[in-house]
Amino acid sequence: MKTFDKNGMLIIPTPKEVKKGCESEEILVIKECYCQNGHQLINKKVCFIDFPGILLKAKNKNDNEGFIALSPVYNCQFRVSIDIDLIKGESLQLFCPECGVELPVYADCTCCEGKLITVFLDNTANYNNCITIGNTVGCKNSTIIASKEILDDIRHIITR
Repeated sequence: MKTFDKNGMLIIPTPKEVKKGCESEEILVIKECYCQNGHQLINKKVCFIDFPGILLKAKNKNDNEGFIALSPVYNCQFRVSIDIDLIKGESLQLFCPECGVELPVYADCTCCEGKLITVFLDNTANYNNCITIGNTVGCKNSTIIASKEILDDIRHIITR
């Protein structure tokens, strides 16, 4: 496996085995996502198996700031932190790295005290076309989740 891509950027593999030439295994990759002001969050400076990652600015409870690059592969929890330590169980504030706006909360997390943060799939800030990312380090929801799945989880909790 290559260590660097053609631009000299570090390639970070995902924990899932990538089977080349196997047409039966499909993965879903987010190729575009935006903040509510329409700024692209996909960044070619960080790659996960040759896919550009989602780059977010992050701040912890001690006001330490840095960046988090998330794998764009659906249901993959791989991430890289830059200039900020990630402590399991800690909730982070997430921002657009370009304009600095805090990303909006979609809902409370269904399994911890954290929040599910909205990232839009088009530049119109449409909540019907979004994904969410849990803001708590190590939570099972700290991965890309489709908005329909979140609504199904919320409905399930309400009907209990």
